[in-house]
Amino acid sequence: MAYKRLHVALDLFSTRDALAMLEKVGAYVDIIELGTPLMVAEGARVVSAVKERWPEKIVFADIKVMDGGSEVPKSVVSAGCDMFSVLCAADDATVRAAIKLAHDNGVMVLADMCNVADLSRRAREVAPLGPDYLCCHVGYDRQATGADPVEELKALDVVDTPKAIAGGIRLATFQQALESSAEIIISGGGIYNAPDPAAVAREMRGMVDAYNQTYER
Repeated sequence: MAYKRLHVALDLFSTRDALAMLEKVGAYVDIIELGTPLMVAEGARVVSAVKERWPEKIVFADIKVMDGGSEVPKSVVSAGCDMFSVLCAADDATVRAAIKLAHDNGVMVLADMCNVADLSRRAREVAPLGPDYLCCHVGYDRQATGADPVEELKALDVVDTPKAIAGGIRLATFQQALESSAEIIISGGGIYNAPDPAAVAREMRGMVDAYNQTYER
């Protein structure tokens, strides 16, 4: 049984909106994700702004590196991120280079399995490259098909690398995700699109803490 962390994914479009949302939910989460739409819109400067306001949190830049593993992440690393993402669909050389750049600078890498056809096979290939986390990610455009990230995550259990899970996780499905093998539970719109984001984040925090208290025993 793994110790769990709550991770909010901010797929917003401005630093201002991200900081405003974090004033509501930041106290309840362990990891703050600056989502891909936010990274595209604002660039690495949003990393610096969030890290300055929330220095005690893990700040994750979801830049989804697909090429240039030794170059593309440099801006977010310089801006102070604690973790960034590389796509497992990328070439092994790209994944390896991104991980080396990260680890040489004391930064973690989440290897994102989004749109990988054979999850178990790719997990066996990527795990030896040394990512800090493997993420089972049902992408935004697939969520409408009813794909279940908890079910898909089981395919990654063929390797020992710590896991993360993402893809439409909301309060109604949070307990199921919490009871999976994932150490990081990622919720985006399930938090920030809620009528009361703080209330949802607070409830998720309570669920995580209750789970971890059992783990600590």
